[in-house]
Amino acid sequence: MTHPNQDNKHLGGEVFNEDCLSFLARYDGPALDLVYLDPPYFLERQFSLEAASSRVSFQGDWEHQQIESYCEKIAASTGGDSLVRYLSFLYPRLAMIRKRMSERGSLFLHIGQREGPYVRMLLDNIFGLKHWRSTITWQRSHPHNNLTRALGNISDFIYYYTASDDFTFNLLHTPHDEVYLSNCFSNSDERGQYALAPIIQERSRKGHHYEYNGVTPPHGWRLRRETLEAYDKEGRVHWGKNRAYKKVYLHEAKGAALQNIWTDIYNITRTEVDRRKYPTQKPEKLLSRIVELSSKPGDLVYDPFCGSGTTLVSAKQLGRRVLGTDISAAAVEITTDRLGAITQAKAGSLF
Repeated sequence: MTHPNQDNKHLGGEVFNEDCLSFLARYDGPALDLVYLDPPYFLERQFSLEAASSRVSFQGDWEHQQIESYCEKIAASTGGDSLVRYLSFLYPRLAMIRKRMSERGSLFLHIGQREGPYVRMLLDNIFGLKHWRSTITWQRSHPHNNLTRALGNISDFIYYYTASDDFTFNLLHTPHDEVYLSNCFSNSDERGQYALAPIIQERSRKGHHYEYNGVTPPHGWRLRRETLEAYDKEGRVHWGKNRAYKKVYLHEAKGAALQNIWTDIYNITRTEVDRRKYPTQKPEKLLSRIVELSSKPGDLVYDPFCGSGTTLVSAKQLGRRVLGTDISAAAVEITTDRLGAITQAKAGSLF
């Protein structure tokens, strides 16, 4: 794999001290299979459009005039131009990232609630609305109680887009909560606790019509006869009065399919300062979930604003190839050290 700017500080071609825009403009390595970015939030920060990296040409769906028109409307409605500069900073970088992604690739953009809707307009334009997959709401902290005239702001958005309709996706499951377990897994037999899953079809759907065990549902069965017979023979059918259910055993249940509201991963707290390597560092569990969800071992995972390197650390631990950039030399050093520790740990485990 060849990389631009070989003079940059990096670890085995993985981390580069450079703006992602200029880096990707000259990048000729493998396509990016998964991109996670947590760009600097708006927060009234200043973004210079005169930086050399911002003059790198790119090809997006919008012409420069259209971008300016969109930004002018935002400036008029928000009463300021800081947000305009922020969006103008992001757009060429997002467009360049899309150009370097594989057709099976996914992008997750982590953003705050205030600027999020404006940034999503950029993503819709670059990726196409049909390639928006979900808006994940991440509850990053416990509820705030020191409020007077505001609602507690305890969540971020993570926008999920894909490069095409043929994308990598691995269905994940989360443990059921205790209330659900006590309410649903209330039956038991010699195999253990089980919940009841309907196998008689509802009115709105077409079922399989046949009589079984004296029951002929008006709208049919959800299962084919041979499948129902097999379940019944194994003792996996719970019979009620004119009703039948499949037994779903607790010890066989995968848990709840992952939804788009994530409340089970909290941010790194002040009491965990020894675990925090960078001010905006996100928890490894959050990044590991994203990596597992949208990539497979051997895929290339890229973080254009890698900061403390948590994305790359999580990905490397899961057997993915990694690539990162950051304009902060301190961030690159932290990331390099963390990735180096993984490499050393793996080498040590061989002896």
